[in-house]
Amino acid sequence: MRKASFISNTSWMIKSLSRPQNYVQSASYMKIKTLPNYDDIEFPERKKLRLIDKTPQPVKNTNSHVAVQQRSEAKYSRGPDVINNRLIYGQYGVQALDGGLLTAKHFDSWRLYINAKLTNDMFAEWRVEPPWKPVSKKGQGKRMGKGKSPITHYVTPVKADCIIMEIGGKIELRQVYKMLRHIANQCPFEARIVSEGILKKEEEQENWIKDNNLNPFSYEYCARNNFLGIRKDLSPYDLIFFGKYR
Repeated sequence: MRKASFISNTSWMIKSLSRPQNYVQSASYMKIKTLPNYDDIEFPERKKLRLIDKTPQPVKNTNSHVAVQQRSEAKYSRGPDVINNRLIYGQYGVQALDGGLLTAKHFDSWRLYINAKLTNDMFAEWRVEPPWKPVSKKGQGKRMGKGKSPITHYVTPVKADCIIMEIGGKIELRQVYKMLRHIANQCPFEARIVSEGILKKEEEQENWIKDNNLNPFSYEYCARNNFLGIRKDLSPYDLIFFGKYR
């Protein structure tokens, strides 16, 4: 058995030595994965998430008081966000799929979690405003009436397609996937993980459908022309967003 194994090992060495040198180089070259290029990545001045104030700061040199009660209007979180719907740094982030409200507790918990996971080659950036909309609530056991309730806390309204947070640096998606998934799962509304490639692919697909669609009976066409009296079941916002947003 030892003699046979020795003969087989020596024959393998002879065959490997008899191969041309470029064969070994080509075989090893095929197994090497090319490293991504990070030369075009720009780092912000502050790599970690900044602390968010729980209450809005008063305007300087004015006598206006910040703590003013407001109506609980849903217009601030309705429809799509047409400003913060793209990635500034062009890497990865968390995008809202529906409207909702973010409190100071969300900002604090996410800041502590993300800053503990960041390395020297990574950065994170907020893309939403600090809490500014007041929320009023009556105390427990209070009677109804007697005017507007006092302010308890402040929230940040978020619209659909809004980028909540961006993470970038000399990294790949598999390195920050768990971090982004943690943020998306804790959002009080539906959210997802996005990258620059995903957003570009979805935009190209949407444009291709618009250009090549042969069916004239779309949601917008039927709603505008009141097919089968459908307008009695539609809200005024369905005539603006045509079923895509609430």
